[in-house]
Amino acid sequence: MKKILFFTHNIFTKENPRGYRIHQYFPYLEKSGFTVTLLTTKTGLPRVLREIMQSDITYVQRVLLNPFKLSLFRRLSKRMVYDFDDAVMYGSRGVSTTRQKRFEGMVKASDVVLCGNNFLADEAGKYKATGVHYIPTVVDIGEYPVKQHEPKRPFVIGWIGSSATLKYLADIRGLLDYYADQEGVECKVVADKPPEGMKKGMLFEQWDYDREKQSILSFDMGIMPVKDDIWSLGKCGLKLIQYMAAGLPSVAHPVGVVQDMIVDGYNGFSRKDTEGWKDAIDRLRGDVDLRRAMGTASRKIAEERYSLDIWGPRVAEVLDALIDGTTR
Repeated sequence: MKKILFFTHNIFTKENPRGYRIHQYFPYLEKSGFTVTLLTTKTGLPRVLREIMQSDITYVQRVLLNPFKLSLFRRLSKRMVYDFDDAVMYGSRGVSTTRQKRFEGMVKASDVVLCGNNFLADEAGKYKATGVHYIPTVVDIGEYPVKQHEPKRPFVIGWIGSSATLKYLADIRGLLDYYADQEGVECKVVADKPPEGMKKGMLFEQWDYDREKQSILSFDMGIMPVKDDIWSLGKCGLKLIQYMAAGLPSVAHPVGVVQDMIVDGYNGFSRKDTEGWKDAIDRLRGDVDLRRAMGTASRKIAEERYSLDIWGPRVAEVLDALIDGTTR
């Protein structure tokens, strides 16, 4: 029996017990003959090191180990994988020499590096010539019911995310306030905490793991505002993928993976400024046939590019090859 240890940040709660990036791959790994163990940064180091020594693969997700811990992990690991889906080498507060050095160390020390988008793969490629793989963040498409677009009021502009990303909504607050004042339109936010200063016409729904897909299905379109900065280049577009899986058209800023996911005018709109966003939202608001067509295109893209059915076996294949010694 092959054993794999996953080691990641202590981010799991009773309300959110799973991570998109790793948990959904466990069944595919188990089917491939792996026994899976998950530990977090909350676990004491002695136990982590014992598990490493008993495992065939140490799979570090996002954590940038300090040089001392990295040396221990590498020395005790039979094989090591590093996986990341954000611009961890830069951070959300600007360039950090410490982060960049730790990232370089993680990449060089790992046998295989799994990257959530092509920008991140290019960053890893600066320090490693082989064993770098593009593995996008994906969803289980079959779990997402498809939106049946019908003429109705109110027209719901929806956003889903964590309170940590509410700052992106703040950047388009004027636009949201404008639509919140429009008759027959609602702006709906699904998150663990409401945005500050919500006005009449904006709705808040408490995020719940079991209700998440139904919450998305209540939208008529999804939005994903992002900043044009290096941190956003590392984003892997989970919101867009969820909207697409549910058969929704989306509007987003043309930054990073948005340019890979949205073909402007086909499955959504990729627009730079407020006037562009208004034009896109008004077109979707006033044309149910357009919403249907874009929603169908969105679902198709999600099925073809961001489906767990495709990428689950691929991840298992990469890790199997690592144990077989065919991938370094």
